[in-house]
Amino acid sequence: MFNELNRFKLLSRSRNRVKSMLTSEVLIEKLQLTSEHEYEVLMLIRDIRQVFEDHFDRTWMALIIDGLPIDFRTIREIRELLSISSFHPGDERAIQAGVAELESFILHVRRYLLPVIKERLGVSWLLPHRRVQDKTQYLLRRLVVYAFPYNLEELAFLTARLKSRLYYLYPNL
Repeated sequence: MFNELNRFKLLSRSRNRVKSMLTSEVLIEKLQLTSEHEYEVLMLIRDIRQVFEDHFDRTWMALIIDGLPIDFRTIREIRELLSISSFHPGDERAIQAGVAELESFILHVRRYLLPVIKERLGVSWLLPHRRVQDKTQYLLRRLVVYAFPYNLEELAFLTARLKSRLYYLYPNL
């Protein structure tokens, strides 16, 4: 009888260990999955940072968006989003705010700047008195005019991916 009781205790302990091991394995898998998703969010932020800093956070861009109805807070929130290099609990709200400001920035640039970018950069034939006279500057600005819509679409695409990934990870945002 004593042996049977000990055997029962051993069996129940081993079952509990197996259950705890399975539970911990599931938790580890969830943690790894969450880490993978957070890593993907960080990689998307890195890609957005590269596009934004290379094409939109430039001196010439600050000069041509001067007259647009973009709040100073928008650029500040975008820069705060782009400065995130590691993911901590609570960062999802800051990322959400940055994504909202990026969407606002993209909308305003599409609506107010894209139709008149040639005139703002001084490469339009519609305003010959405002055209850039230096040939090198003219060529550089023409290249910016040609590449600008593509760069804006790339920024919009990456922002949409970041937003969808963020809402997939945190549906209660």
